[in-house]
Amino acid sequence: MKALRNNLTNILQKIRRSPHILLFLDYDGTLTPIVKRPDMAQLSTGTRALLRSLSKDKDVSLSVVSGRPLNQIKRLIGLKNIYYAGNHGLEIEAGGKVILMPEAKKVRLIIKRLKKSLSARLKTISNYEIEDKGPILSVHYRRVNGADVRLLKEIFRRETAAYIKSGKISVSKGKKVLEIRPPLGWNKGDYCRYLLKKLKGSGKNSPLAVYIGDDVTDEDAFKVLRRKGITLFVRGEKRSSCAEYYVDSPGAVKAFLELILKR
Repeated sequence: MKALRNNLTNILQKIRRSPHILLFLDYDGTLTPIVKRPDMAQLSTGTRALLRSLSKDKDVSLSVVSGRPLNQIKRLIGLKNIYYAGNHGLEIEAGGKVILMPEAKKVRLIIKRLKKSLSARLKTISNYEIEDKGPILSVHYRRVNGADVRLLKEIFRRETAAYIKSGKISVSKGKKVLEIRPPLGWNKGDYCRYLLKKLKGSGKNSPLAVYIGDDVTDEDAFKVLRRKGITLFVRGEKRSSCAEYYVDSPGAVKAFLELILKR
């Protein structure tokens, strides 16, 4: 990974040469700082105004890609003329049409069962949160005492093992979160392929994909777009990434988006 600031001139030249930009943005940790509770993550006035301006740029297609449910991320962003992907791309809104992967509907009964069993088994642990997001069940442990994290993960492993073995669910990890998903193999990278194909089919001239994210779940998109577009990792946690470039904070993301707008 290379620092964005050391390669900014070349990156901006590439952006200026492109007839159309497809801009993918994660939400938590990218457009907003990571906070203890997800409901505290709100867009700043400046970032909201910046996204509105980008959404009106005729040479930019803007997409927000989040692990949050579609309805929630739409409410948080509040823009109509952009593309949304909720639940890591399992829910898509494009051109006013909502698409839910058919297989995602089938896992709802299992999600309900696991929500009930996990809630019962995790009673001895404080400050965890179970979030039912429709086709995904998330167990957040950001506020869990360090000594209890190992126990929480072990309980999660035991409760999901049989369903994983039978191929009825898949599980994934994010920043201080464990997730139960449909066994689709569909992720943020697949969503990027889908939207790129859709834009090309609509007559857009070879869109340049720019993807900015901070989570483990964004790595799938980084892998798909690496060396095909511009991939930017927001490294709030100093871990490795498949992205080509990095910045250190959502503030640096905002500054980069301002440069794209002024290109």
